[in-house]
Amino acid sequence: MVKIPANIHEVPFVRLVLPLIGGILTQHYFNPFSTTLLIFAILILFLLLLFTGYFIGSWTKRWFFGLTLNFLLVFIGCLLVSAKRPEVNIKPNSNYTMLLRLTEPPVAGTNSIKVKAEIIDIKPFSDLDSPKPVLLYFLLSDSASQALSYGDILALSGNLKEFSEPPNPYQFNLKRYMHLLGIVYYIRVSQGYWEKVGSNPNKIFRLAFKAQNYVIETLKGYGIGGQELAVISALMLGYKSLLDDEIRKVYSSVGAMHILAVSGLHVGLIFGMAVMIVALLPKRRYWMGIRLAIALAVLWGYAVITGLSPSVCRATIMFSLFAIGQTATLKTNGYNTLAAAAFVLLTSNPFMLFNVGFQLSFAAVLSIVFFHPIIYNLVKPQFKIIDYLWSLLSVSAAAQILTLPLTLCYFGQFPVVFLVTNLIAIPLATIVLYLSLVTVTFSIIEQLGFLFAKALGFTTWLLNSGLKLIDTIPFSSIGSIFFTSWQAILLFLSILMLSVYLVNRRKSFLQLSFISLIGVLAIGAVHLLRVKNRAELVVFPVPKSSVICVNCYGNAFMVLYDSIDTKYPTDGYIRNRALQKSHEINLNLYQKEEHSTQLKIIRKSGLALLIAGNKSIALAYNDSAKNIKNIKPINVDLLIANRFYTSSLLNIINPQKVIIDPSVKSAYANRLTSTLIKNNIAYYNTSLSGFFEYNLNETNPKTFAFQ
Repeated sequence: MVKIPANIHEVPFVRLVLPLIGGILTQHYFNPFSTTLLIFAILILFLLLLFTGYFIGSWTKRWFFGLTLNFLLVFIGCLLVSAKRPEVNIKPNSNYTMLLRLTEPPVAGTNSIKVKAEIIDIKPFSDLDSPKPVLLYFLLSDSASQALSYGDILALSGNLKEFSEPPNPYQFNLKRYMHLLGIVYYIRVSQGYWEKVGSNPNKIFRLAFKAQNYVIETLKGYGIGGQELAVISALMLGYKSLLDDEIRKVYSSVGAMHILAVSGLHVGLIFGMAVMIVALLPKRRYWMGIRLAIALAVLWGYAVITGLSPSVCRATIMFSLFAIGQTATLKTNGYNTLAAAAFVLLTSNPFMLFNVGFQLSFAAVLSIVFFHPIIYNLVKPQFKIIDYLWSLLSVSAAAQILTLPLTLCYFGQFPVVFLVTNLIAIPLATIVLYLSLVTVTFSIIEQLGFLFAKALGFTTWLLNSGLKLIDTIPFSSIGSIFFTSWQAILLFLSILMLSVYLVNRRKSFLQLSFISLIGVLAIGAVHLLRVKNRAELVVFPVPKSSVICVNCYGNAFMVLYDSIDTKYPTDGYIRNRALQKSHEINLNLYQKEEHSTQLKIIRKSGLALLIAGNKSIALAYNDSAKNIKNIKPINVDLLIANRFYTSSLLNIINPQKVIIDPSVKSAYANRLTSTLIKNNIAYYNTSLSGFFEYNLNETNPKTFAFQ
């Protein structure tokens, strides 16, 4: 039998958090109310709430009190969004002199050193109403930036910029992501234009970052490095800067990325350790407060060491509420505890609602609370070891049920082998976490610490190797899945209706579940039918280059003239078009072969002609193009102007439109556009306007004399 609250009064925080979420969503997406109006409405509703609670004592009219409370919470949710929405009140794209304070330790990336900071003073503005978050990028060659640390105060002169919209279709929206974090601006700091003038760190966070650095340096001292150190740092501390692309890809594709994100699993393990510690204390009543204080100290101490990240805070709040309820001998309820944690976190930061990690964490916990007993009770193992394995599998399967819509919608992939993955990953990750704590604790005894470090390194290697082995299994992960937000909502609705059916066994809810599921499949089928009948060309701008995609009825060819990674700019497009695989063609390495009847490539002296259907696209792909001669001009639909383009190409190519890609320098692009305007030729600059899309379905036959 599924255990659910007998009535709504057992879960008061569920009743509170739902209208709060409604207000947050309303203000975020529609922004219907000003801050002043919201404050006035909340004041009126609060007074009305006091009046109804004090003067209306009739039980039959209690609905009026509940209605007033719900409206009050809705408006509070709206006010939280309105008050915490990042404001653009400093003119961007201008050079300013400013004072900043680093709010995190710097992180070295591939091309730069990145660090979050806050502007505490800026000229010509006399003062700021509050510090403004900003992201700083230092050059790797700027050696002085590598000595920076959390809390340092810098004086710098730099160009304050806003994050831009993604240049390519369905690409990750960095601007939206940063806005949800409250960050609007970024600065690329030039060497010699900044100076450290002081330091003012928060003592708690300074202690946390020092602890992180001590742990990492201790592990390095024991000879742990590479991917093992990266995984331990992420698993124990939530420090992901050491993770390389290979290990991220492996953990992601096999469905074990949650192992590397410190969240409910890790905090739960720490809470279990805290419970074992306090269990050694006397059971007398006056010891209850001491036991609670120790448990909370362990929980929040771990949260501080991991940097008080949102994922850790929500899990720590949840376990803290559980511990307090147990100590006070209150009747705890998983649903109410989960809702209480969400309520506390959303009132502190309403934009956390739109954080993928926040959504996945709460969906996973809610799914485990409801579905785990159902799945676990399907089988009754007789042996303890089998019972333990079955418990792990049932928890893993339960967690996937409500996280599935989110995983499909946000990531477009599904780890088929997630059950096998978690059967290996969770036990080994548990051992790694505990061994990490033991190794650091006993590092004061060198030989004992060395012994534990060897066991830790081997266990982490075993974890990584096991997941890499799983990743080699054919079809271990299904990627590039097209799944819209509407499909996610319908799938959630289908799961909800199925859950209600499991509780009351009414067939009508089962029927509604199937109808919602059919809706999910129908949206996918309609989209697939639409894209399979689409023929288009897309020019993806990438830094100092471009990628040309010829997509004919589901067969995609990625044509490029540089050796570049095409995954980041094109991944979202491939997923949206439901393309399981695309053919990559580098024109400089191209061997003449029949890829498809839908694309023909003709090359001559550094100039290439792409023919798809009745459309033609010309581009130069190396320096030899400047020497090409052709007596008869070639009529083409599009000419891609890149860094190999020369003005002489217009003498042998008559394009209807010229596409200027990012490899053309801005000064030369300006001269080129002037020439095109004089010759009455249409143009499109991808550096300024983003990706270019062109319909290949139109019929317009041409003859070519370019062989």
